[in-house]
Amino acid sequence: MVGAGIASPDPQAGALPLGAVLEEGIVPEAPPLEEETTAWYEIPWMWISKGWKNHAEFGLDGSSGNARTLALQTGLEMRRKTDLYTLAFDFDYRKATNRGVTTEDNGRFNADYDRLLGESQWSAFGKFGVEWDQFKAFDSRINLNGGAGYHWIRTDDALLVTRFGAGASKEIGAPDDSWKPEAVFGIEAERQVNRYHKLKGKVDYFPAWEDFSDYRVVTDLAWEILLDDSENLSLKLAATDRYDSTPQGARPNDIYYSLLLLVKF
Repeated sequence: MVGAGIASPDPQAGALPLGAVLEEGIVPEAPPLEEETTAWYEIPWMWISKGWKNHAEFGLDGSSGNARTLALQTGLEMRRKTDLYTLAFDFDYRKATNRGVTTEDNGRFNADYDRLLGESQWSAFGKFGVEWDQFKAFDSRINLNGGAGYHWIRTDDALLVTRFGAGASKEIGAPDDSWKPEAVFGIEAERQVNRYHKLKGKVDYFPAWEDFSDYRVVTDLAWEILLDDSENLSLKLAATDRYDSTPQGARPNDIYYSLLLLVKF
């Protein structure tokens, strides 16, 4: 509104006319800046998007004619690496049908935590895993393990670590669903060959403490190929071998091959 006044620096003087303010050279006080606020539902995403390397993966193949088959595989991997620790979550699900009959239906979830001990190459690790398979003699298997690891190489482009520890596993829905004490031996390696190619490999060996001839071995191999310069889209060739020395009437080996599309976020 024309003729409005501006507050004087002296509270007792009241508001001064705009003309007087210009003549006396008084600089009006600037209003306080608005503070940025974060909604509670934004906090989890802010934590996930900072310092994490995440990707979703999807693969689909099929055939028609004498045999009608359809196979679906999907997954999610989340990894946070700092100077002190590495935290990783991994989920995979696979389902296949042949003429409408389900021939594969399985999945697994793994959570891994690896923390370096001081300035040394040694680390302490913890593992939690769940796997389920419609065609196994159990509904699901749970394993909890912990121990020590040694990082032979730990850089931004390469990783080589060996691990040894102990824990237990439980097969829910199996004839014997008691907890089974077991050891764990593992080796994990990664190599960023160049900007477009990355190789990954991991082997975990779980022998029972009571009898080392009763064991499981899980092997994962992968080759990731960057498809675009935005670094958000990659192709993944992967192979997984799950071996169980006590399959309870089923085959001891389950080998899976996959060609997946990775979307990083």
